Amino acid sequence: AEEILIKEMPSARILRMDFDTTAGRSAHERLLGAFGRGEYDILLGTQMVAKGLDFPNVTLVGVLSADLSLYANHFRATERTFSLLTQVIGRAGRGNIAGRAVIQTLTPDHDTIRLSAAQDSDTFYAHEIGLRKALLYPPLCDICEIGFSGSAEEKVQADSQKFMHYLFHAFLNTHLPIRVMGPLSASILKVNNRYRYHIIIKCRNDKQLRRQLARILKEFGKKKTRGSAVYVDMNPLGNI
Repeated sequence: AEEILIKEMPSARILRMDFDTTAGRSAHERLLGAFGRGEYDILLGTQMVAKGLDFPNVTLVGVLSADLSLYANHFRATERTFSLLTQVIGRAGRGNIAGRAVIQTLTPDHDTIRLSAAQDSDTFYAHEIGLRKALLYPPLCDICEIGFSGSAEEKVQADSQKFMHYLFHAFLNTHLPIRVMGPLSASILKVNNRYRYHIIIKCRNDKQLRRQLARILKEFGKKKTRGSAVYVDMNPLGNI
């Protein structure tokens, strides 16, 4: 995108903000200060420039490939996309001059894209909460992820199956309101030479549930062979 801007508008002063350009100490504040003082004409950045910025002279905001975050492997993908787009749209026209926002998308009729462009939070909420109720996702429940990782995929997969067996017997007669999915491979199976599987539990995060999970983890840790690391993450923010 930076290369195209330079080619199409050679006289424009372009400021790029991403992980590379903001790695230094106080780089983020320094670059934003320079843009606010009018030392640059175009601010090009990742999601870090979408929220919380107030520049009265900014009259045009563009979003590239707005569809990408819609299809992330997380039940909050549409919520996050709506939040991001409404935040970005709000960056334009904050002064006395009217602003304009342009959203680049392959799916302009998608409810999330359409409602964010219209800044229609009420309709988006009504649509989203209906889906959450039908599929049983937060805020109607909590999500607990039990993850397994190790260098040997067969061992990780086997350990996740063993843990599932422990779960089944531990919760069989408890009458706790839970739904269990898995074991499943993670959306990105291998990271840093370690294979990853997980079990997803839709539940209510209360003392009884946490007590049962702690007991299962303790028993599982005693009996399983070495090779896999196990973790529990309640209401994970990342992809599940």
